[in-house]
Amino acid sequence: MNNSLFFRVAVAVFGCLLSATLCSAQPFTAPAKLNALSKVQLSSELAARVTEVRLRAGDRFRKGDLLASFDCTELLAELEGAESQRDLARRQLNANVSLKQLGGNISELELVQSEAQLAEAVANAKVLKHRHSFCEVRAPFNGFVITRSAEPHQRAEVGMPLFELVDNRALEVEAIVPSNWLEQLTLDSTFLVTINETGRTYSAHVRRIVPLVDPVTRTVRVIGTIETSENSAGDTLLISGMSGEAQFHFERSGSNTLGRVASQQGGTN
Repeated sequence: MNNSLFFRVAVAVFGCLLSATLCSAQPFTAPAKLNALSKVQLSSELAARVTEVRLRAGDRFRKGDLLASFDCTELLAELEGAESQRDLARRQLNANVSLKQLGGNISELELVQSEAQLAEAVANAKVLKHRHSFCEVRAPFNGFVITRSAEPHQRAEVGMPLFELVDNRALEVEAIVPSNWLEQLTLDSTFLVTINETGRTYSAHVRRIVPLVDPVTRTVRVIGTIETSENSAGDTLLISGMSGEAQFHFERSGSNTLGRVASQQGGTN
């Protein structure tokens, strides 16, 4: 009787231990999405007529490629006039300096005025030349066109959106996790992320933990990067906006790593 009771207790204890082990092995999951490191909206820097738009949504481009151009006939004329005034002011200053050196009848004030006129002409020419550089819109990096908001012959105003561009070669994983996970999260720790669109699971590393808790959802943002070997050539393409599930495995040690996370992120300050 005692042996039977002892056996039943042993089985119950073993079952509890096994159940706890299996539960602790279950991953902690959180929603995740992919964000592009290089994503930008290009806007017009000029109030001018669009003469050419080369790319459409979905087109690929390389850094420095021409995306669009404007009619800058009037601006070019202003630049040429400013450069002529600059050259004239430089010649006038040189003539006054030569006259001064030869003992001619020129005052110090006239010489200073010549210098000021040249400086003003040079500055004006620089401003117009800088504005003229906006007549062509070129790609700031390699990537794809997401949206195109300008058409040829359209009148653009300063600040009007032209393109939205993205570079999917460098992606980050953003997971929204409960704030009570902070005691277990550490920088450079490994986690898994399953992407819904590809159906594949990738290995990732925690790079940053945003030090702000959403007061409504009680969640924080964890930023990670996918290992390059998982996203090599030939693998299913990963692009910005894909979503999935992040899986974290924590040890139930009870140690508080929040202070270490804070010190790691603030150690460079």
